[in-house]
Amino acid sequence: MGELLPEAARSWIEACRKSPVVSVETLAGGAGARRYLRMHLADGASVIWMHAVSEAAELLPPALRASPSQLPFVTMTELLAAADLPVPELYAVAHDKRWVLLEDLGDQHLCDLPRAERVARQREALELLARVHSLPPGDSLPFTRFFDQEWIRFELAHFVEYGVPPAQRARLVGALEPLVSEIAGLPRSLCLRDFQSQNLMIDARGRLRILDYQDALLAPPELDLAALLYDSYVEISDDERRELLAHYASFRGESPEPARLALLVVQRKCKDFARFRYLTRVKHDARFAPYETAARLAVLSALPSLPVELRPLGETLAQTLRSDPA
Repeated sequence: MGELLPEAARSWIEACRKSPVVSVETLAGGAGARRYLRMHLADGASVIWMHAVSEAAELLPPALRASPSQLPFVTMTELLAAADLPVPELYAVAHDKRWVLLEDLGDQHLCDLPRAERVARQREALELLARVHSLPPGDSLPFTRFFDQEWIRFELAHFVEYGVPPAQRARLVGALEPLVSEIAGLPRSLCLRDFQSQNLMIDARGRLRILDYQDALLAPPELDLAALLYDSYVEISDDERRELLAHYASFRGESPEPARLALLVVQRKCKDFARFRYLTRVKHDARFAPYETAARLAVLSALPSLPVELRPLGETLAQTLRSDPA
């Protein structure tokens, strides 16, 4: 057990939960550096120990390069819980160790569901998302972070470095600037940034639950819609996407403009494509290789809906992504 769980962490968990740890189970993490272990306790309960390891600074936009004392996951959990949104319960936090003890939501992700059931749950997820996007501004951490030109440019630079053939990189750097400016000028609301099927869980009672929102910020709401409706981990047909957008609009009270959504789909999925490629080819994590194609096709599908003034960029991106990206 000691190899998986530091002795100090085991003692801390047992003191918090008033029950000995009898076994430890490693949980597969996502693309980030955070580490998760499931603790099976003597009283029959299970809890999740999260070690909120800081990401490598060079992979993060400057606004996400938190100080060692910051635990944005905790801040956001408290904010969303106060709004009665279905986040995991926090049992204990050790800020100095970056340890978080939280509710075990099980192992079933939205992406694991059969298609018909998944689409029904996606509707439910969009109802939750409409509530998030309607939360009033406050003064806590996520309301001090903005999807501004610096942030957008940083993510697109990652795309140029890892998602574009070397011979085409120079011409893309300047060509992407109109996309940066257009997105930075859009209205913003609170966004969760990575609202997709691997971060939506179905708990033991059948309730839809939200995870992985520590990077929340003020951004165009279309950023979250792009993440969910153009999710690389599941197949969504055009008809399903239109119906889901209409469902979101009925709860939000307004329908996303197609050109705005296209802007965020292009930006978000360029970022995802580069991230999958980086994880596959630099970090040698083969789990993400199957999703490169879905991200690339999502960008290509959105290019025709870009604003007219960005059509030259659309043509350049289409040529780049249709060429051999190796």
